Amino acid sequence: MPRVFRDYNVNQPMLFGPDVREWLSDAHPSHFISDVVEKLDLTKIYKSYESKGLRGAPPIDPRLLLKIMIYGYSIGTRSSRKLEKATYEDVAFRILSCDQHPDHDTIAAFRRRHIKSIHGIFLQVLTLCQEAGLVKMGHVSLDGTKVKASANKSKSRNYEQAEKSQEELNAEIRAALTDAKNTDAAEDKKYGKGRRGDELPLRLKNSASRKIIIDQLLAKIEVEATQRCREYVDEKAEKKKEDDLWMEENGEKFERRPPVNPNGKSVAEIVPARRNPTDYDSRIMKEHQSGGHIQGYNCQAAVDADSQVIVAAEVTNQVNDKQLAPKMMAEVEKNTGKTPKIMTADNGYFSERDIVNLEKMGIDPYIPPTSNAIGKRHINVGQQCRRLTVTAFMREKLNSKTGGDIYRKRKTITEPVFGQLKEARRFRTFLLRGTEKVRGEWQLMAICHNLGKLHKAKA
Repeated sequence: MPRVFRDYNVNQPMLFGPDVREWLSDAHPSHFISDVVEKLDLTKIYKSYESKGLRGAPPIDPRLLLKIMIYGYSIGTRSSRKLEKATYEDVAFRILSCDQHPDHDTIAAFRRRHIKSIHGIFLQVLTLCQEAGLVKMGHVSLDGTKVKASANKSKSRNYEQAEKSQEELNAEIRAALTDAKNTDAAEDKKYGKGRRGDELPLRLKNSASRKIIIDQLLAKIEVEATQRCREYVDEKAEKKKEDDLWMEENGEKFERRPPVNPNGKSVAEIVPARRNPTDYDSRIMKEHQSGGHIQGYNCQAAVDADSQVIVAAEVTNQVNDKQLAPKMMAEVEKNTGKTPKIMTADNGYFSERDIVNLEKMGIDPYIPPTSNAIGKRHINVGQQCRRLTVTAFMREKLNSKTGGDIYRKRKTITEPVFGQLKEARRFRTFLLRGTEKVRGEWQLMAICHNLGKLHKAKA
């Protein structure tokens, strides 16, 4: 007797509309992301649509686009084309989109248009983590990682190289114009005057477009140099105030390097580093994992030690981590309304000035000095009022059993977070360009990470 199988007919329509949410288990993260987005205040995003009026077809609901974008980033699917494809082929995406299928242009435009609103969403998700008791703020660890920009490193030029390229392109354009003129004359002689005369040879078009890019690069470098001069003077004035106050309070003087006046320098000397015409804000940075260099950004994350929740996420084009610790801790306080009791970071963040500023904020820092650091700011230590430099005191603190135990925890706090972001979620290259948009994309990754921690805590 032949085996009887369950009825299977792909042409049989369903008589009752299915609840697509039942296609995945209740514990699936897509359901959690959907529920969280429904709770978020998206007033700022919705208001941006009011200026367009009621003309045209109704736009895709921002909640839908935000849900598929957050879920996509959380599983390593960031391409707008792949997200569009997933709304047809992936059950989780079909549930989040309610079986709607926004095209990739709509998804990409939504990401570019509202990336500035990501910071507000990051703060709302962080508040949810605080309400769930995940943010203790007893110990916060700070670290940075380099992420590639959406730009080709080989295209970067400094001012001198850009000037040379400009001269070469000018010569190339002159040669192309001469060649076009000779060709026109020869064809007119052979075939008669039938051409309009306004056609541009492909060679000339390419050279002209490249010259525009180089001209814009030179102009940006000059503007940056002027701005950097102003910032340099302001930085020196601020540091002088801090030093004068320190000497007044501690009764000691220490030698300072004589300030260098940048106003007398040429643009090439002020901005010797190379700049990229595709993403001007990005910089060439050393990546310690590979030992090579990338065109990218320095991505900072302050992480709560108890839950690995990211409490501050910022992006800078500064190639090292100097002077970033106080700024990041100020951002942590701004985001959470609390100041961490303890902060740990690697020796790339060490600066006597920063250690003093962190302690003024009420933070106990554990940041090892570099091996060759000597120190020049003296403080009184212990009941015996021993006179030590801040550098020597930090070494002594870290060499103690308590200090060593605290600092060793750092490796288990931030490093796993970067591993999850860059390996598990495959976040190694930015899709957007410019510091502001890149910061939004980095904070979007922080949102995905924090939602994962929140989902695990709620399970």
